[in-house]
Amino acid sequence: MRALKLHELTLADRLADIAVDALIDEADLSPKPALVDRRGNGAHDDLHLGLMHASALSLWPMFKEMAEAALEFGEVGLPLREALGRLGREGEQAMLVTTNGVNTHRGAIWALGLLTAAAALDSREVTH
Repeated sequence: MRALKLHELTLADRLADIAVDALIDEADLSPKPALVDRRGNGAHDDLHLGLMHASALSLWPMFKEMAEAALEFGEVGLPLREALGRLGREGEQAMLVTTNGVNTHRGAIWALGLLTAAAALDSREVTH
């Protein structure tokens, strides 16, 4: 029994946590020859592990909003696709601000963003 419950995590919070954890785990995975990992920058002059972590953390709000959008719309369709596209572009801008213009996770925004939305939609089917 918990003596004090400060805040219950929502499904969207949990999905955003999982997505960011995946990005951080991927960055930390070593060895990855020529890629950023715990051993160094690989072949990248503009990347380092701390930047990869900061970038991943900057995307947390976007992943949460993508999950929330999926829960709100409740189905795959044009409204959800438009919302996810807008949120992805906003997340990309947040990432670029954090990284001073370095593309650290552009591809991951779309891959994990779509997976986050799909997991949120899938959870609706399980609970309904």
